[in-house]
Amino acid sequence: MKLALFPLPIFLLPQGYTRLRIFEPRYLHMVKVAMREGSGFVLCHSDDASQCGVSKHGVYVEVVDFSQDKGGQLLIDVHATQRVTITNVSKDEMDLRHGDCEIITDPLWIIGEDDELSFHEKLADLLRDLFVINPQLNTLYKEKNYANPIWVAARWLELLPLTLEQKLKIQSCTSYLGVTNVLAEIFAEQE
Repeated sequence: MKLALFPLPIFLLPQGYTRLRIFEPRYLHMVKVAMREGSGFVLCHSDDASQCGVSKHGVYVEVVDFSQDKGGQLLIDVHATQRVTITNVSKDEMDLRHGDCEIITDPLWIIGEDDELSFHEKLADLLRDLFVINPQLNTLYKEKNYANPIWVAARWLELLPLTLEQKLKIQSCTSYLGVTNVLAEIFAEQE
């Protein structure tokens, strides 16, 4: 399916939420079309090494809420639903990029039968505490799933102040155990 692409330095995974400030005419148009058609668009990263200027992967998002800031700029809350691959990127007359997007059906990470899940409880408790002390984040996440280890690990990857390269490296792990080992190291360094 051909979808509008919004390159931003935001790291978002399925079931994640973020708030975007929209002010460029091409992206205002993108949001207007998405709202009118009841569809979404793809958040991706800029990639100067790529001929089309965007990454080969992104996340499909849908607008779940909108408002205005004090300056009158549009604020939209988006919810990520699927990871996608991006090919055949083109630009329209507004300089808005569009690409053929295919849903990635593989799971984000695989939890093996022997994976140690004891660290999950600590990650879930810390995340719950973070949501409690951050009302804006708590409000943004309408649905929370602290019991799901994949959901909890994905939220930490979105929220931790890591470089994009570090986050992409962690995301490329195939197992949940690999991801939690990296997260455990990060938390150990902070103690």
